[in-house]
Amino acid sequence: MVLTLNQVDFQDLQTKVRINPETYLKFEDGELVTLQNRFSDKTIEIKYDIMLILYPMVNWITVGELCEGWPPEDQQKIKEHLDMLYQSRIVVTSEAELPQKTPSNLPENLGNAVRINVENHHVMLRDSIRMSCFQRAIQNAVTSESIVMDLGAGSGILSFFAARAGAQKIYAVEKRPDMVMVAKKLAKANGFEEQITFIENSSHLLQANEIESKPTVLVSEILGNAIFEENILEFTIDARDRFLAEGGKLIPGALEIMVVPFDSGEVVDKRLEIGELEKIYGFNFDILKTVLTQKPTLKLEDFNPKRYTMMGDPVCVTHLDFYKITSPLFQQSFEFTPMKDGFVDGFCVYFRAIMDEETVLTNSPWAPPTHWTQMVFYFPTKHPVKANEKVAMEMVYDGGITLWFKEDWSV
Repeated sequence: MVLTLNQVDFQDLQTKVRINPETYLKFEDGELVTLQNRFSDKTIEIKYDIMLILYPMVNWITVGELCEGWPPEDQQKIKEHLDMLYQSRIVVTSEAELPQKTPSNLPENLGNAVRINVENHHVMLRDSIRMSCFQRAIQNAVTSESIVMDLGAGSGILSFFAARAGAQKIYAVEKRPDMVMVAKKLAKANGFEEQITFIENSSHLLQANEIESKPTVLVSEILGNAIFEENILEFTIDARDRFLAEGGKLIPGALEIMVVPFDSGEVVDKRLEIGELEKIYGFNFDILKTVLTQKPTLKLEDFNPKRYTMMGDPVCVTHLDFYKITSPLFQQSFEFTPMKDGFVDGFCVYFRAIMDEETVLTNSPWAPPTHWTQMVFYFPTKHPVKANEKVAMEMVYDGGITLWFKEDWSV
């Protein structure tokens, strides 16, 4: 029997749940995540902290396992979120509810019958920095013998670059049926319909026997403003291991995460406010001071270096070699060297995508602007630093990036 909506009892700890793989995630700011099933107009906003709790649902898990270790009141909140997400088909409870690999029934007419969101693709197409870097890297990698796989093909532009470079065959993988329809029409209009095979699916749901030949070039542009929000590591590792021919090429081939420290001149020390609360209530709130010292606020914004005082040179936190990495998650220690005495209360985080030996794509605030913003971490307290005395830091990616001063990470 297939369960219908409203019949699932999430109070039953044996109920199995998982995230519907046809779910989009969008990081609105440092606190909220928007989720939407691709077949639904309804969106759900949840706090980022709750999203981390629900993260294990990328695989099947019982409600009991999901709630294990949390206080009763938090367990109840988890169950309430599960019900809310289930009503929006973002969470599923049985195999029968998972998306079926059947051809789309979308009409061929591009009229009002289908709502197609092409605005984001228009913005990306207008990003001449992005487009020129990918075009150059594809031109350098593709030959007449190349078989190309384009992950998250969208409008198909990277597949078109590969076709124009002379690729023998191109697999354009895109899960959104509306964009597949648009890309097919664009391919036909530009004479590429024989070279490009469009696959309406998510690459992680695609089986190896569904493609005729192993690709020799794997290209993808699934980088978000929060760098990993479109799961570039997860999708690249999976597609590389299951599809790419031995000796094949990856575009991009590596990703570097860069940080630069600054002093905003605007921070109010929250510990002082806690001190006032201690005076009012007569209680010890040291643990709150510690947590407030540790936890920065993340904002996705166009970082303006001229607005703040730069306290050090950019530092490469990690070099992620897409040919070698085996896990999408990492924890990385790094150091920066202050260029002068003063304070640090923020870090700008950006990426450098190594397309090939000749081409690097970056959203650095010192480089020509792209459609990407930067990740900016604002710490709630000012950290005193001295010139040339190294400061130890830690960065973790566990589904989202977190950053802290090592000396503060103790409770």
